[in-house]
Amino acid sequence: MKTILTLKYGKKYTAADVNRIYDATRGKYNYVCVTDDASELYDDIYTINIGSETDGHWEKVKLFQLQGYGKILYLDLDVRIQHDIDNLFDLLDTAPIICYTYWKDKNFPYHKDARWSFNYLSNFNSSVMLWEDARHIYDYWEENKDYYMVKYAGDDRFLYHENFTFEHFPENEIYSFKFSGNKYQPEKTIALLNGQADFPDIEKEYENEFHLHQVGR
Repeated sequence: MKTILTLKYGKKYTAADVNRIYDATRGKYNYVCVTDDASELYDDIYTINIGSETDGHWEKVKLFQLQGYGKILYLDLDVRIQHDIDNLFDLLDTAPIICYTYWKDKNFPYHKDARWSFNYLSNFNSSVMLWEDARHIYDYWEENKDYYMVKYAGDDRFLYHENFTFEHFPENEIYSFKFSGNKYQPEKTIALLNGQADFPDIEKEYENEFHLHQVGR
């Protein structure tokens, strides 16, 4: 079984963002959404209630407790699927797979910062992850989660620095639109529209580049 997993809570994203991923993948997989509001999601998307209290981006780490869904491909709701994703599922062997930030300066995680938690930066991006059984990651976090949520300013940094074994998606599969120079790369499978908190026009810029490419300009 191949499952696409999404996470939706609060007001940042809507049911339309979840349904868009379903449409982009032609509804041919098993779909699960962990959410605080299942209204307006397609009927084919199975929902898991997130509960009344959320831990922000740490909710992603909780997803690793999910088992029994076959190969699980997690996708952030700000990604854009540009090609068929069947080949991504084929990459999974034994270790979970995470997106590596090939577009970053590789010295980035090791700089010194006056803010303690910002000394632990990351060359992982958890916008796209793939696993079948990664319960050990959730169990590890759950055992001392209050400490990790203070030590690290985000789940990417926790996953990068706590010595878990991850494989990486190949560089030619996933790219960051903003941090790769605002250049649409049609040959790649998934575009990340990360960075919208600081650059709110990313989605519009991506759509403009996408449509210019589609009309052959």
